[in-house]
Amino acid sequence: MLPVLVLAFWAAPAEIEQLKVADGHVLVWRTHALQSGTSSGVERAYIMVHGTNRNAEDYYRWALASTAAAGKLESTVVIAPHFKARTASGRGDEVELGEWFWTNDAWKAGESALNGNAFSFDVMDRILECLNNPARFPALKEVVVAGHSAGGQYVQRYAATNKAEPQMRVPVRYVVANPSSYVYMNELRMRQGGTCTERGDCNGTFTKYWDSGNCTTYDDYRYGLEKLTGYAAQVPATQIREQFVRRKVTYLVGELDTRTDDPNLDKSCPANAQGAYRRERGTIFWNYMKGQFGAAHEFGIAPGCGHSAVCVFAGPAGVKAVFGTK
Repeated sequence: MLPVLVLAFWAAPAEIEQLKVADGHVLVWRTHALQSGTSSGVERAYIMVHGTNRNAEDYYRWALASTAAAGKLESTVVIAPHFKARTASGRGDEVELGEWFWTNDAWKAGESALNGNAFSFDVMDRILECLNNPARFPALKEVVVAGHSAGGQYVQRYAATNKAEPQMRVPVRYVVANPSSYVYMNELRMRQGGTCTERGDCNGTFTKYWDSGNCTTYDDYRYGLEKLTGYAAQVPATQIREQFVRRKVTYLVGELDTRTDDPNLDKSCPANAQGAYRRERGTIFWNYMKGQFGAAHEFGIAPGCGHSAVCVFAGPAGVKAVFGTK
């Protein structure tokens, strides 16, 4: 059964805006206009990126439920961009005239749109640009960029590669929940048979991937910093590494997100080099960033949650990660 808060916001009217990005646009669900007017009472922006099913409206409502659970509806602008996806043959989501669309792999990694020269990470840059306008959001104090599953992949890679954060007048934090894979900062991976815990300890060391001879792409982008493509290729790997370590990132994993037979789990050899399932991959990666780079990134486990965005973000772990409250 869905939590009461989720049910309460399920029937709330959706506010949709055409967000101009380069010479096209994307659709975003939002509680306050991004490109016009003034929202004087907004102190926090909560941007939620959907998963591989691209159900942005559902994620918008789940983010609203999370915001209500924190008691922050009046002071928060909730935003959920919609990354439309189609195939080269034209199958997929319905799109408006001038609306950007990607393949369902490309949008997760900051690659170019199928119908023009717009990277999916340009969309987040544009949202941040709107929020950075003091005439529209004069009381803004922080921005939180969050995503679950494929959205978690998007947010982690965006956190590592984006050029927009240094231009922001307020702090930006990133909440990465239950992605199938991460972009690693160097060629090291946990040794064969090793793993890590949420207490911050590992029973193995990080070394060059033991099966690198058979899995030659294990360190290529989207899994590492070799052969960067799309938006990420605009930023040197050394800069990506240096800025990601300094950025404010929280990793969330579902306590029960341990299935290896999930059809949406990335089972490619580069992903398997990071662990067997999502909870393990997230736990290992947090320990990797902490141990190898001294990153002050945070980590949390969502109790009782499997691979569920609403459970993670409307529950105590998600509310704490986004709002700093239980």
